[in-house]
Amino acid sequence: MFSGWRSHKVNRRISQEEMRSHFLLQKASSYLPDSYGALIRFNSEFCEMIDCSERQRGMAKTLVCLLGVFVLLACGASVLFMLLSDYLSQSIDVIFLLVFAFIFVVIVGGGIWFLWQAYLRYDFFSWRYFPVRFNRVTGKVFVFRSEEFGGVLALDWGDVYWHIGTDETGKVCTLRGHVLNGSTVVDTFSVGNFFHRDEVYRILSLWCFLEKYMEHGPQGAAPASGDEFIYYSTRVSVRNCLVRVVSNLPPLLVSLRHKLFFFYYPLVFSLVLTQWLALKSCREPKWPEFIEAPCASHSERSSIWTEPDRKSVV
Repeated sequence: MFSGWRSHKVNRRISQEEMRSHFLLQKASSYLPDSYGALIRFNSEFCEMIDCSERQRGMAKTLVCLLGVFVLLACGASVLFMLLSDYLSQSIDVIFLLVFAFIFVVIVGGGIWFLWQAYLRYDFFSWRYFPVRFNRVTGKVFVFRSEEFGGVLALDWGDVYWHIGTDETGKVCTLRGHVLNGSTVVDTFSVGNFFHRDEVYRILSLWCFLEKYMEHGPQGAAPASGDEFIYYSTRVSVRNCLVRVVSNLPPLLVSLRHKLFFFYYPLVFSLVLTQWLALKSCREPKWPEFIEAPCASHSERSSIWTEPDRKSVV
């Protein structure tokens, strides 16, 4: 599954599949523009979207890792308690107690460190989301990333090699942008949600939305229904976490929630709590001054789409 800009392979030659999907995007002008829930800000000067890792923040992998941490701590505490009880009852000597206590502390600490380094550090005490900003006035694309992964990436709209990227299995796809040096991929980022391969039309509609916005202005990207509204909320609340969790569950599981209530509702509650804790520990992303300053200098923003008003309920 996609984990955003952290998982992309770089310093390699561009593949034939990426060339074919690039050509497919160039023929997508007949599709209706649609952001498919990836849009978080929109006005006459710039729009912002989430990256593809957003759907996985605080979800199943995070819950499993947290359960792993709990199991490790519980097992470590139980073993240390038994060793201490045996020592107090004089069944073992102090050397035996210290040696085995040290071994279990190393094992438990090493396991927790592994889970933190492998996954949890990306969800906790990080950024709440990683936006991608498209400034149509300056013709720039800005990708928000942690300093650990190179910091903010600033690119010219026309220099980005856009294509449809897939995961290792080839079953999941997303809109992806390459930074090329000749035919060598030197950097990569993704925009918007990921979808099943059978839903590639959603990627084409997302691309059509961005292309019309950057090339023809905000009116070109407006929906045919005239409903100019942003559906995705980045505010952290129990309600928003519940909406995100349910929307990411398999449709079959949601349809069987009344029959599998003993499994469904505890799972949903656990995921909502995990996601809320993860997002609460994170900071709101803040763009550098050189990106925000040009945006603040333009007071005319006639095409501002309404952002959802989701207040925190806790």
